[in-house]
Amino acid sequence: MAQMPSYDIIVVGGGPAGVAAAKAAAREGVSVLLLEKHPTIMANKPCGEAVSKETLETAGVKPSPRIVMHEAYALVYSPSMIEVKIPQIGYNINKSLFIQEIAAQAAEYGADIHVREEVSSVVREDGNRLVKTSKGTYRAKVVIGADGYNSTVARSLGVTERPEPIPTVQYIMANCKLKYPDAVRFYLGNKVAPGGYAWIFPRSEKLAEVGIGVRGGVAKEFLDTFVSMFSEELGSAKIIDYRGAPVPIGGVISETVFDGAMLVGDAAGHVIPLTGAGIHSSVAAGLAAGKVAARAVLEEDVSKLRLSEFYQVYEAWLTRIRKSLKAMRAVERLSDEDLDTLATILKADDILDLANGLDIGRVAKKLLAHPILAIKLARSLL
Repeated sequence: MAQMPSYDIIVVGGGPAGVAAAKAAAREGVSVLLLEKHPTIMANKPCGEAVSKETLETAGVKPSPRIVMHEAYALVYSPSMIEVKIPQIGYNINKSLFIQEIAAQAAEYGADIHVREEVSSVVREDGNRLVKTSKGTYRAKVVIGADGYNSTVARSLGVTERPEPIPTVQYIMANCKLKYPDAVRFYLGNKVAPGGYAWIFPRSEKLAEVGIGVRGGVAKEFLDTFVSMFSEELGSAKIIDYRGAPVPIGGVISETVFDGAMLVGDAAGHVIPLTGAGIHSSVAAGLAAGKVAARAVLEEDVSKLRLSEFYQVYEAWLTRIRKSLKAMRAVERLSDEDLDTLATILKADDILDLANGLDIGRVAKKLLAHPILAIKLARSLL
């Protein structure tokens, strides 16, 4: 009888968290298998593909012209189209090539990668994890579930909790006449995108990612209305890519570490709630999980207690996610008039701190001077 293939660590899912986990684990010298159900490791989920420069630094990916489509600043619009410019420069990236670059690094460190191989279940046996797929069964000392919002690994571990999702849809539109080809644009307002925001991110002068996330409405209907608002720029544009997916914005689930198993990325809720941004936080989660898991394997202790070191390594991000969730809960109660007022008070640094869960206390103190926002927003943040 053929022996069951065994690995120290099996990573399920080839998104930003998964490829980062595979790379970090393989770099520690343990045997690693990365399983991806799709035919290609690429950006399978709709995404604005705008990141900070720090994202590439964290990932260990050089900002080559192949991956960085162009540099961009940001423009944020309130419901009455009050514009706030955020001059800090970030990147519009080709997310597929970004993920593939990290996967290539994982392979360079010795990780095996299987595409078109879907995991059906993960079960515990004799202190190991058995990973059953469409092509066979593997034995692993640790399984890292990076398989998205509807995680099979999470379900196999008996995890029923999932963070609150926001439905998102995105078009890639060709033949655009973009007014701001070097700016990523965000649009807020209960009429435009209730409980979320809409965006226009340029890929080139004629290509743009146009998307929306909403709660309490049909996302595609709001997106089509949003597109019609920009007839000069998008009126003659054609949709060449149309995708939708839930984005977990409700914060991190209660438990993401188990005996011989961990959850990272969307499966764990490692997303910045107020912005729905998850590339940077997921890469950081994958790197932390891969490193902790590999060292636990080398120490021959893959217990929940040992793997819980992940929480310490990832603590700065967990704090950011908690603060951003607090900010989101406060902002989602604001009326369009309040959002307009906010746009006249906040500067670029304030918006970045609020959105990214950084120094929200400083922003709250600034808002205390305003009678309405002090009650509606500042006190909630503090």
